[in-house]
Amino acid sequence: MTAKEYLRRLARFEANIKAKKERLSVLKEMAESVRSPVISDIPKNSPDGMSRLEESVMKMIELENEINDDEAHLIAEKMKALEMIGKIQNPDYQTVLISRYFKNESWEQIATDMFFTERWIYTLHGRALQELDDILKEFSRVQSSSVQFS
Repeated sequence: MTAKEYLRRLARFEANIKAKKERLSVLKEMAESVRSPVISDIPKNSPDGMSRLEESVMKMIELENEINDDEAHLIAEKMKALEMIGKIQNPDYQTVLISRYFKNESWEQIATDMFFTERWIYTLHGRALQELDDILKEFSRVQSSSVQFS
């Protein structure tokens, strides 16, 4: 996996967590909404014995647990990525990668903040990704060799 693919995978994972949080918000709104009572002589129970409110609460709890697990995993992965970025010697390369992939800044904003042209930021970005590729390859080589010896 290249550095760019790795960083994009982190961004997609973060976007998936955001989507789950939006789903959770909708579930909470649905559970809190007032429904008009249906008056009937026949009592209705769901097949599993839970009411619609109970089902909604169970789904919310499951989704909250899933979000918490995903967030913990994302934080660990981001820490690992930041550690690898920290191994890059050039601080400009580090700044470009962190600004783009962790702060989600635009190319224009990064160029303005660093007092460079946008074109130069693209060049720095490419070089930074190449260095991160080398670090990722070294990291995966070390990981695979440590697995063989354990």
